[in-house]
Amino acid sequence: MPLIDSLVVVLYMSAVLFIGIRFGKRGESMEGYVAGGRQVPWLAVLGSLIATEISAATFLGTPGVGYAENMGYLQMSVGSLLARFAIAFLFLGAFYKLRCLSIYQYLAYRFGGTSHYTAACFFLLSRVMASSVRLMIASTGLHVILGLPFGWTMIGFALLCLAYAGVGGIKAVIWTDCLQAIVFLTAGATMIWMLHDLVGWSEIIEVGRENGHLKIFQWSTDGSIWTDPNWFFLAAVFGFINTLAMQGTDHDFTQRMLTCHNLGQARKSIILSGFVSLPVAALFLLIGVGLYAYYIQFSDTSLPMKLLDGVSSVDSDKVFPHFIATALPTGLKGLLLCGVLAAAMSSLDSALAALSSSVVVDLYKPLLGKEVSGTRQVWIARVFMGVAAIGLVSIAWALQHGGQFIWLAFKIAGVTYSGLLGVFLVGLLSQRGTDRWNLLAMLLGSSITVTLLFLSENGIINLAWQWPMLFGVTFTFLIGIIPSGGIKVEE
Repeated sequence: MPLIDSLVVVLYMSAVLFIGIRFGKRGESMEGYVAGGRQVPWLAVLGSLIATEISAATFLGTPGVGYAENMGYLQMSVGSLLARFAIAFLFLGAFYKLRCLSIYQYLAYRFGGTSHYTAACFFLLSRVMASSVRLMIASTGLHVILGLPFGWTMIGFALLCLAYAGVGGIKAVIWTDCLQAIVFLTAGATMIWMLHDLVGWSEIIEVGRENGHLKIFQWSTDGSIWTDPNWFFLAAVFGFINTLAMQGTDHDFTQRMLTCHNLGQARKSIILSGFVSLPVAALFLLIGVGLYAYYIQFSDTSLPMKLLDGVSSVDSDKVFPHFIATALPTGLKGLLLCGVLAAAMSSLDSALAALSSSVVVDLYKPLLGKEVSGTRQVWIARVFMGVAAIGLVSIAWALQHGGQFIWLAFKIAGVTYSGLLGVFLVGLLSQRGTDRWNLLAMLLGSSITVTLLFLSENGIINLAWQWPMLFGVTFTFLIGIIPSGGIKVEE
């Protein structure tokens, strides 16, 4: 790699380490380590939410969707924006009222220990799987761009994130995420400018329109409501439910919202993040459309290829990294490399922090049954963070040939989100449900999702990929409200 590009990358990585250690080193209490002492400015929380949501799956996977399909992905953003209001005024109100360090403590207050431990285990499983996909995506990108060994790239990502997240906890994660958000948004805007300069904006629009790549809304089904994943109603409903699960019941996202000084600031951060994420998603989809127009105008026989059902076609997920490696001039290549790094690290560091804090707060402390000093809890969290990093790298290695990036991430997360969201909705929307019954509801709901996903992926049934999670959430909720349990939370 040219010296200028190398210097840009080294400067970026040095800045991340400095900011992470500088802002996160104060305090050794568990509340300070996992909740930032509830003193983090809401604008910093907003930046961190954007950085975590717009992960490597968005930075590298979304352009692949724009290249191979169209901009229908934005249909989910309609439901996603509405879901953030529900999270702000339903979920966060309950969490702040109880001053939770982990959102799964709410289930302990509402139902009891079984619901608490089961939800925490579901989270650990879902976060490990989802974050492994994101790590795999980012490592694939660098592997294509620089030719680095896939395995060593993943290990490097994990070690870098451990260096500052392990020292500073959630504060280090939030402040470095702010830098990372700026970096990959700058990289995305630069990419659009480059495509405009190389192809021309009018040419991109014309090619995109002629080939259907600029299409956003599909108001009617192309066949059946059960089989068409691009139908607006299905996409919008899935966007609502998926965001409700991801940012309302996944501690990786809610942890940073609990660091705000008060409920009002937390609500501002989650609602505004929805208005930012929509144009950002559009930006990266347009990059994919621009790349499609570029390679029509400038044919490239070295584009990455893949075999699907015996037919060779362009691997759309690798087109963006290929363009960075082969078409960008010196200097800009370094900036786009930093964008890939930022997208990967912004999701990996927060996952490590959330996984380690949940293990200590939700499992270690309650099951130990005795008081543990704050300093010891922090060090235990750091040990578990290292264990989580090993697990993420191992699973990412196994998933490196798992399918198109962005849809793979949604499918894997949906399995455990089904049980998690369903049982939270039982607690927040009803006065029914019991502790042990919730265990059955969560297991059955997630089993429904796994079964339908397996049947559809193997061609046994024809079902759009969004339906398994939607059925799972609905089933969990309907089973969960059968018993009359009443409200356990003390007013």
